Amino acid sequence: MKALALILAASCIAAFPARAEWVQASGSYMFPPVMTEAEACQQAEERARADAVRQVTGETLSSEETFRCTDQGNEADCARNATVWTMVGGEIRSIRDRKAETTVEMEAYRKCTVSFSADVYVAEGKPDPGFDVGVTLNNTVYRNNEALTVTLKPSQPMTVQVFQWLPYEKGDAQVSRIFPNVFDTLARIDKPVTIPSDAGAKRYDLKLSFPAGQPGGRKMVDEYLMVVATRKPVAFRDSYTLDDFNRMVAEIPLGDRRIVRKGYNIVRGGE
Repeated sequence: MKALALILAASCIAAFPARAEWVQASGSYMFPPVMTEAEACQQAEERARADAVRQVTGETLSSEETFRCTDQGNEADCARNATVWTMVGGEIRSIRDRKAETTVEMEAYRKCTVSFSADVYVAEGKPDPGFDVGVTLNNTVYRNNEALTVTLKPSQPMTVQVFQWLPYEKGDAQVSRIFPNVFDTLARIDKPVTIPSDAGAKRYDLKLSFPAGQPGGRKMVDEYLMVVATRKPVAFRDSYTLDDFNRMVAEIPLGDRRIVRKGYNIVRGGE
């Protein structure tokens, strides 16, 4: 999707010390003969990385995400992307004692298991349950060129920024900020707001489109919104790789932020 990337910079940078913890993690991936062992072990390693971060941060896949992956047309990619997304908020700084083992499973299927010790960094502090923001999308499955609207309901005054993750993109095109922007400049909220706002909707919209370059048999892709709510303004850049975005988020103390992830699907035109 190439929705909108018109951005205003926030006003100050917040950088905070992180704490580290070594954990033992593992991940497995069962694969058919048509997939190479290297590809399968890469996916197993991603699951192991997510497992390491999950042990420290407590982040897990929601039932909504699990259902969405099962219900949509490209389940394997959706499940993989959702797993990778759980790593936001914790950063793996180092890995040691990595082992990869491939075993023969049922019939022609094999399984790659990757294990290692990981040094996981997370922000200091504890999450504040009283600091939260409700996030609602106008839909979960969109057809080509349908409009996206986002409703935010803060529990208290907060600064909010909305980012979009496109798993199929590379480099800094992976994560882009879509709010605030040059048409909707209000980043500090204390009551429910809709994006685009009433005033902003007269000047722009957020249209979703099925991305070019996807395999012909793919009928649906998954994309994600990440709402980052902070007590004070944080100077995020306009765009990031997912890893760089994760590192930035991991520096914000847990009690000073709330991150809400929402996934959605886009159906190929004509479906």
